[in-house]
Amino acid sequence: MALLRSALHSITAAAGVAFHERHGWDLVMVYSTAEEEYQAVTTAAGVHDTSYMGRLKAIGDDGLDLLNRLSTNKVLDLEPGQGAPTILTTDRGRILDLIGVVNVDDYILLITSPGAQQQVIDWLDKYTIMEDLVVEDITEETTMLSVLGPASQVAVESAAGILLNELPPYHSLTAEMAGHRVRIVNRPFGELPSFDLLMDPDAAAGVWDHLSASGVLPVGEEAFEAVRLSYAVPAYGHELGESYNPLEAGLIGSIDFTKGCYIGQEVIARLDTYQKIQKHLVSLEFSADATVFEGDTLNDDGREVGKVTSVTRIPAGQGLIGLAYVRKASASPGNVLELTDSSSGQAEIMALPQMFGPEQS
Repeated sequence: MALLRSALHSITAAAGVAFHERHGWDLVMVYSTAEEEYQAVTTAAGVHDTSYMGRLKAIGDDGLDLLNRLSTNKVLDLEPGQGAPTILTTDRGRILDLIGVVNVDDYILLITSPGAQQQVIDWLDKYTIMEDLVVEDITEETTMLSVLGPASQVAVESAAGILLNELPPYHSLTAEMAGHRVRIVNRPFGELPSFDLLMDPDAAAGVWDHLSASGVLPVGEEAFEAVRLSYAVPAYGHELGESYNPLEAGLIGSIDFTKGCYIGQEVIARLDTYQKIQKHLVSLEFSADATVFEGDTLNDDGREVGKVTSVTRIPAGQGLIGLAYVRKASASPGNVLELTDSSSGQAEIMALPQMFGPEQS
């Protein structure tokens, strides 16, 4: 099966950069150096081509009502321009996908994990009976760039000639950038500020060049993955999926416990009420002598307590970091676990990340 390509592929290929298959797409690994790109995103701003993220267009009067009845967060009352993160869960309370829901007035925009579009469409279709709702996959018909970093808001404001001070997370607005109409979505990347720019593919080159010319450094997959783990952002296929529930994944801030029923609600509410969570997502820092791979086992005092789900090396020789699911009794910051299997070394638990903060009040 041919790899998918973003609207920027021909431009970046002409620059001689290396590509790599990921998420079924042909993606740039490094534009300049991974060190420069990582530094840009963590200290200033960088732009990453996130066209591989899924984008769905939900059309019909019952879109928000159905999503509200199927997912963990309250989205029913979202006005045009407003948005929220929410989780589609199975009847066992397991994660189908973490999605961004944005009311763009004439339709509902759904931002899904890479490659998760069809399963989200199928899930919504399964529960669409008499509702007025049609869901289309517009991933390949659009381009999405993400400007990330502490200075990302300033960078986007400068590029679009607008102010974003009153744009809350997941809310959106439209603006002109490099002569093209762009939808801006404030979608934080964990605790890192980040703004998605959605546009027609014909606008991609102009917007990309405009941002680059203004000093926003292009960022490839290698640095982006290091940033993801630095900010403990769970990814589908690693920390998100039907093997886990939202409470284990630290997603409690995207669960509204007062809004009423949704698929999987009874299971999640019971786990929360009776504190029955068996494991937690944790961020790890590995010892300097460690060799570690995804799927490796973590032991605590000789007992198996968890599995590594993601691992990467921070550019510029800053060591190995990762994410893992660890049994509740061992999931405490500062606890040092032993790597087993074919790996060696130790892993210190740095934090129990909560991507959207604590439970909603």
